[in-house]
Amino acid sequence: MLLCVVLSFLVLCACGAPVPRATYASADLQRFAVSLQGQSVGYMTMSVEKQGADSLLVKQDMEWVIVLLGTERRVTMNSSARTGSDFDLGTLSMVMSDGTSEISVNAVRREGTVETTISTSGRDITRSVEFEGDYLPAFMDLAAAGMEWSPGEERGYQTFDPSTGTILEATVTCQATEDVDLLGDTVTAFRLEISQAGMKNLVWVHEGQIIREEEQGLGMILTRVPPGTNAEIDPGNDLYMLYSVASTVVTNPRSGGERTWLLEGDIEWEMFDLDHPGLQTSAPGPVVVVSAVLPSADETLPFPMTEVPDSLLSHLAAEPLLQCDDPAIVALADSLTLGCTDSWEAAAAICRYVDTAVEDVPTVSLPSAVDVLDAMRGDCNEHTALFVALARAAGIPAAVCNGIVYIDEGRFGYHAWPTVWVGRWVAMDPTFGMLLADATHIILAMGSLEDQYTINAVIGRLSVREITE
Repeated sequence: MLLCVVLSFLVLCACGAPVPRATYASADLQRFAVSLQGQSVGYMTMSVEKQGADSLLVKQDMEWVIVLLGTERRVTMNSSARTGSDFDLGTLSMVMSDGTSEISVNAVRREGTVETTISTSGRDITRSVEFEGDYLPAFMDLAAAGMEWSPGEERGYQTFDPSTGTILEATVTCQATEDVDLLGDTVTAFRLEISQAGMKNLVWVHEGQIIREEEQGLGMILTRVPPGTNAEIDPGNDLYMLYSVASTVVTNPRSGGERTWLLEGDIEWEMFDLDHPGLQTSAPGPVVVVSAVLPSADETLPFPMTEVPDSLLSHLAAEPLLQCDDPAIVALADSLTLGCTDSWEAAAAICRYVDTAVEDVPTVSLPSAVDVLDAMRGDCNEHTALFVALARAAGIPAAVCNGIVYIDEGRFGYHAWPTVWVGRWVAMDPTFGMLLADATHIILAMGSLEDQYTINAVIGRLSVREITE
């Protein structure tokens, strides 16, 4: 889950009303050293190549070496966009790989619509989204670098995230002008703040060039370096632990019942829904009370579930990454729940299967359920995607929870897990092998896998304290 959130910083695009200023020669190359929490992880290179009088070919290539949950990964992401001379998007392609799995994205802009095809494990997932206006630049930071700015100026944007094919809202603010170093020369740059999906990054730009980018919560910094720079990268500390959340030490963390938590940090909590009936309630602070209680026989509905409230029908529907209508998913769900007579028994059968069948391996991609069924490997995203698709295929309403869970020694980690409605909502965790997710599972967003981008707003800012009195 965590790496997908971090990588989203690098793949967002925007639309607005720019005043293009920069001009580009063939193969105008910009290279950046990338660090996370002060740890050098790799490089990113961008090139802008003129293609005729009024079009550009924009490329962005990234290579990181990281350690995630004790496993070293070499992560690559290569993007290419054909645009107008003002960066107006025509087409965009992106391929992301960690050496063991690969996800590719192809987006085509047709007037006010972008059609995105996400390809993994030999399957294509296509979705179309509409946007307002008639300008959609490829690569938000480059587009902003080519605009005219004045200190204090603020502009609203719609943004396109190619990794999920969704449209988001963004704000770009010109904070000030500053004298900064650009490859040994001192230049006057505009400092822009780009806010999107809960993430705020600063971008220093000068005459169409990006000098530096920084996201303070993630501690991610992109610093301009000479084009030939290619020093050896030491992956250093585990990325998962670098971004873990400090907390008080929790005794018996895997127990059920109720636990009360105070969430602390400079965070815009109004963008979060922390109330989820049967799972979690909230009060100002914010203080959340997480409930982990097995459903009683009186609460559990018979299986198959013949009647589901209209308000829960969306939690039975297929989604681009949760293909509960795929024939292989349906057949497996039927076989796993054969002979089950109540909905909790059926959900437990699915949970046990996902726990034992899916190999625990940290991955990079935003997975789909059919991909997991093919590969049978992955981390919390993969376990959750397969579980939710199987539960929905079996007729059990299910949703994705994104948030944090207690690890050990006064630390929480970012995590995803499923919840099912069996007469009431109950959280489960096949990644941890838990039929009942314990009361350290704190929900920050609930819905689908894409909702994990909401977590951007808390990374590097959140701490947790248990209230025991």
